[in-house]
Amino acid sequence: MQPFARFRFRATDPVYDEGIESFLNSSPFRTHIVYDYPRISADDLWQVVSSDRMWSWLPSVWGCRYPVGEEVAPGTVRDFQMFVHHWLIYAQREKILVWEPGSRLVYTATDATLPFFGTWCEQYVVEPLPSGGSQLTWTMGVKPRFIGWLPMRWLTPVMSRVFRFGLRGLVREVGTGIDGTERVV
Repeated sequence: MQPFARFRFRATDPVYDEGIESFLNSSPFRTHIVYDYPRISADDLWQVVSSDRMWSWLPSVWGCRYPVGEEVAPGTVRDFQMFVHHWLIYAQREKILVWEPGSRLVYTATDATLPFFGTWCEQYVVEPLPSGGSQLTWTMGVKPRFIGWLPMRWLTPVMSRVFRFGLRGLVREVGTGIDGTERVV
């Protein structure tokens, strides 16, 4: 796969399989959101979460680019891209650590076009609800490159609101137009 952008900044401490839970629980910045989609099946939710369209409903996000013609599996590398300003595009290369079709996706960022992150890991868990809908549990951990030693968990309540708002847009990708409900854990 040809990179969309030139990746000049490598992750300082990429996450590996054995360190996923530890990093997601101890990272300087962490958000953990459980969001119920009462009218979206777990299969439909997985199709969005695992696709190139995840987060692309946000105004500046273009989504992810997967390698063309390759089956997605642990080790697959994709590019996430977003427009920041007139001439500034942010992209990060993401390596999939866990790919459990229909239920769980975990990736870590390995490179980026801007130097702000040192370590970045996200986990998406999709589960069916007894009522027939589905539930997304999303956890993100970040250790910024230059200020990673600072305790940044105080940002979690503010950023969780922003991310919950972003997750509401997922329903547009399914085409139902029905809002989900969220719970912060």
